[in-house]
Amino acid sequence: MNAKLTLKMDDSVIKAAKLFARTHQTSLSKLAETYFKTITREAPQTRITGVVAELAGLLKAKEVTSGKSDYIDYLEEKYK
Repeated sequence: MNAKLTLKMDDSVIKAAKLFARTHQTSLSKLAETYFKTITREAPQTRITGVVAELAGLLKAKEVTSGKSDYIDYLEEKYK
């Protein structure tokens, strides 16, 4: 079912949007509809599988460090 929508915008924006729509052989309504569909679409759920899923949750939060200082220590030891 289609419904009418009224929008208020700056004249220059309307002119630019009409030109864009005409150049891309579409209507301003279709252009707006596509934009609204894009911004309201839910992000797909990321599913963790395989080895990562098996390892997920094995480390306690307190066991995880920033890693930066550990990496610096590693590099200093390596390049002595």
